[in-house]
Amino acid sequence: MGTKFASFLAIIILASSAAAQSGGDFTITKSVIAGGGGTSSGGTFVLDGTIGQSLAGTTSTGGDFSLTGGFWGGVAAPVSNVTIGGRVTSPNGQNLRDLRVSLIDQNGVRRTATTSSFGIYSFDMVATGQTYTMTVSSKRFRFAPQFVSVTGSLTNINFVGLE
Repeated sequence: MGTKFASFLAIIILASSAAAQSGGDFTITKSVIAGGGGTSSGGTFVLDGTIGQSLAGTTSTGGDFSLTGGFWGGVAAPVSNVTIGGRVTSPNGQNLRDLRVSLIDQNGVRRTATTSSFGIYSFDMVATGQTYTMTVSSKRFRFAPQFVSVTGSLTNINFVGLE
């Protein structure tokens, strides 16, 4: 996508620069994001650097245009709310009820859910785009914490007691 965008941008610059030129030859050379960038010049303009290069943030001018270099990033994926859940069982596969499952976000905010008689738990309204720590509290069994990156609804975050 970056190469297509750079080509599209070069066409726009070429078209607008060609209209602003009163004569003479000019060229725009292609550069890639790498260790430097480059300079393109001709007629009455000079274009320094490429997207993300060391000259990012500088302004190139000439004729009837100016171009400020820098990073052009995409838009972050929108955050949505999903449901995540699973089952909590003993080492031999028995469903464990009335255990507290915790969902802890990256800011340390903790939410809890209690397992049903079938060992099932769930959390509604969980924001996507984050990694959560999940734990289970039990007086009888020990459970390994799980680290879950949420990009959509999850129904199989299961916990099995270790002892």
